[in-house]
Amino acid sequence: MKKAKLILPLMGAMGTLAAQADNRPNILYIMCDDMGWGDLGCYGQQYIETPHIDRLAAQGMRFTSAYAGSPVSAPSRASFMTGQHTGHMHVRGNKEYWQGQVSYGVCQEYAVVGQEPYDTAHVILPEIMRDNGYHTGMFGKWAGGYEGSVSTPDKRGIDEYFGYICQFQAHLYFPNFLNRYSRSRGDKGVVREVLEQNVQYPMCGPEYDNRQQYSADIIHERAMQWLDQQTPGQPFFGIFTYTLPHAELRQPEDSLLTKYYARFAEDKTFGGQCPSRYNAVTHTHAEFAAMISRLDAQVGEIMAKLEEKGLADNTILIFTSDNGPHEEGGADPTFFNRDGRFRGLKRSTHEGGIRIPFIVRWPGHVKTGTVSDQPFAFYDLMPTFCELAGIKNYERRYRNPRLQNDWFDGISIVPTLLGKKQRKQHEYLYWEFHETDMMGVRWGNWKMVVKSGVPSLYDLAADPHEDHDLAASHPDVVRRMIDFIYREHTDSPLFPITMPARPL
Repeated sequence: MKKAKLILPLMGAMGTLAAQADNRPNILYIMCDDMGWGDLGCYGQQYIETPHIDRLAAQGMRFTSAYAGSPVSAPSRASFMTGQHTGHMHVRGNKEYWQGQVSYGVCQEYAVVGQEPYDTAHVILPEIMRDNGYHTGMFGKWAGGYEGSVSTPDKRGIDEYFGYICQFQAHLYFPNFLNRYSRSRGDKGVVREVLEQNVQYPMCGPEYDNRQQYSADIIHERAMQWLDQQTPGQPFFGIFTYTLPHAELRQPEDSLLTKYYARFAEDKTFGGQCPSRYNAVTHTHAEFAAMISRLDAQVGEIMAKLEEKGLADNTILIFTSDNGPHEEGGADPTFFNRDGRFRGLKRSTHEGGIRIPFIVRWPGHVKTGTVSDQPFAFYDLMPTFCELAGIKNYERRYRNPRLQNDWFDGISIVPTLLGKKQRKQHEYLYWEFHETDMMGVRWGNWKMVVKSGVPSLYDLAADPHEDHDLAASHPDVVRRMIDFIYREHTDSPLFPITMPARPL
């Protein structure tokens, strides 16, 4: 990883843009954790109630061919942040850092936690937005560097942060601590806020049930406090990376949960997996369903707050997920997505691992009740947000001249959002993921999945579940798509992968 800090060329731009602030839209990006394409009512879910997100879809545009940046958390978020695909990014997997020991209450905890840091020589999205006069707030998972590393929210363009620096810590919904950085409070860097009631009880076992400080609620409360401080005339960029509905399957036992107890009379249990910080669960279906409905209620509160503050009409509100559905902690995606539309789960480059829900509302600009099948991936959001914010020539202005190759891989989808023809299109979309040794390429309706160097080919128009491998009958298509892989892949010693053989 390049360690030299990128010097942003527009540090003096905020004053010149101040007069334009009234006309620039706010952007509020809600990315939940491990929600599958079919987990919402507006995408066909029949068991779980999601009235607020369904209403959001009815008020805006729902995408049916939106793709995550990766089939797993940290690199998918990195794709969103960097505007790069996984063949070019530095962070391509969930490499984690757990160092040292510290005591909180009755618990022994790691002294340093987090993931592989983002490359500081490459600009990330909140740095661009703040450099152009936006207030930036992030609430939820960071996953872009470990505590004390070169890439933490305080060093990467975030004004206010609260949540989990480390996504492994986010496996616990009643954790020992959460992380905070606040420029307004004068924080010099990221600090830990110890959850004093929680740490009086062990992290695993029956006494864990006595913990009361629920992270999903605490993070949402901090996000709402930040949102309440925003005012018309000063644009803001909010990144709400909420952890629901990722395992563990735990939450307060309130009326929202007990309603689903009654609905799933024949439920499953999960015995727990303490090393992974997944506690035992006695009603897995009810817990999972209630977690999505709890998230839906939080989205409803966000929508109501925007209305209350007079911000709704000038705020681009987006809801999505970081990758496909998980099966950790007792979750059962097969049960909740019984139509089996897509094959594969989280960690797979089959459609089920990377195709995600994506909804956009912008009153007066995005037509209500529309559905788009425009294919795009998370790395397209950097140019999209820059165009929406009036930031021109972002690639030229923010490309690091000290790097031989400083890629920006995205294409703006603003024309699609505004109901216009999307003239500029990707020739293909690209993914790779080293942990499962898989790659993926979508070229029109052709989809190639490479597993341990062996390619399979599918026609998504006729076979969205990717059941029928057509590689043997279309060698010309296979050859062309393997050429795409060699065009896009750059070697990474941290995240090695098996390349397919180039056909003769």
